[in-house]
Amino acid sequence: MPAIDIAAVAALRAELTGAVTLRGERGATEALSGSNLLSPLDPDLVIEAATEADVQAGVRFAAVHSLEVVALSTGHGSSRVVDSGVVIRTSRLAGIAVDAAHGTATIGAGARWRDVQPVLHEHGLVAVAGSSPHVGVVGLLLGGGTGPVSRTLGWAADRALSFRVVNADGDVIVASADEHPDLFWALKGGKVGVGIVTEVTIAAVALSEVHGGGLFFAEEDIEPVLRAWLPWARSLPDAGNTSCAILRMPPEAPGPLSGATVLHLRWAYVDPDATTAELTERGEALLSSVRAVAPTLIDAVGILPADRLGEIHAEPNEPMPIWEHGEFLDDIDDDYLDVILAAIGPGVDSPFTVIETRYLGGAMREAPASPSAIGGRDAGFSFLVVGIDIAGVTDAALRERGAALVAAVQPYVSAEVNANWVGDLTGEQWPRLWSPATAARLAEIRSSVDPERRFAF
Repeated sequence: MPAIDIAAVAALRAELTGAVTLRGERGATEALSGSNLLSPLDPDLVIEAATEADVQAGVRFAAVHSLEVVALSTGHGSSRVVDSGVVIRTSRLAGIAVDAAHGTATIGAGARWRDVQPVLHEHGLVAVAGSSPHVGVVGLLLGGGTGPVSRTLGWAADRALSFRVVNADGDVIVASADEHPDLFWALKGGKVGVGIVTEVTIAAVALSEVHGGGLFFAEEDIEPVLRAWLPWARSLPDAGNTSCAILRMPPEAPGPLSGATVLHLRWAYVDPDATTAELTERGEALLSSVRAVAPTLIDAVGILPADRLGEIHAEPNEPMPIWEHGEFLDDIDDDYLDVILAAIGPGVDSPFTVIETRYLGGAMREAPASPSAIGGRDAGFSFLVVGIDIAGVTDAALRERGAALVAAVQPYVSAEVNANWVGDLTGEQWPRLWSPATAARLAEIRSSVDPERRFAF
């Protein structure tokens, strides 16, 4: 590790409450473990911060030794190669404080949505979050944040009220609409390159339950249900939220899902002012036509407490070696569905585990009260393909077949794709994460707050 002597590392260790691990030392692999086991993380050292002061010390250490800094919490969003520099892990900064009177929550950078929602639910509140409760709060907000109720309640980042940030000098600043407003704007969707967030305060929503869940259909019914889903989704009011995913289930999946290829139709009807009976009546009425297309293997739709919104997509929570690629789409048609069915449909020997199409729009297209850098706000749909590098499915095969699939959906892709959505980010996608005007403003802000480009992006 050039330019860093043992005495400097020893001094850093003495300063921190948390831990420092050098490349090759015992515990280095564990200190860098995250959700995606294919993430290539091999920095010179990793700092497991126990306090905000630890983050400050880590940034200052990196500055003295001219090292790049990468922030890591849960590891869901990590895909870039990190083969040098400092990784500062914020997983231990996981405090949660709810101000029920004002409907807000202040959340540490290491907290996950699964930690936050039950605490909010005790006060009749819910956070607008992503589809997976296992994802970190801050990482989702920095990219924008779409989830199972976003057509009704919008982007997660639009409800951010302030961020505590360690800047390139190692100082702590608070960014909000009133303080450092340019940085506040960049933090809501700009994703990277402006500092390390240690804490965020968000506005919650008064919501205790929804009508929602999932319907699983057998392999022979995938095509008719998928083709019925598209016009049905377009007919929904903004209170209706849906996505459709074709899944190749593992042998250990329960009951009729074991080893099967199935279609999982996700659903949420949201009305904060409706009673339980009204939610049920309206939700069932909207769902009835698509539910009637074919018999279900599992019907898990009903009244769902708001702290269990993360169950709608039923995403796995254990670390896996994942290859994934996402796109935002302007619109889709039956030819797009043909592409999906050819990649993972009935009878197809597919290397992919999931191909999902999500219906966007609604409140996601509305201009927020406080402007943000979120990319992809105007998209109509999203596309996501996921493959797991397991026995019989290699990373190389996933990338080869995945490249062909991504090429096949290109006629439908939007000019912009959201930063949280791309997965295995390519050089071609980077210029599409924001509009040209937003990208130019982000570049100016990054240069202003981090002229030495200490923070990796």
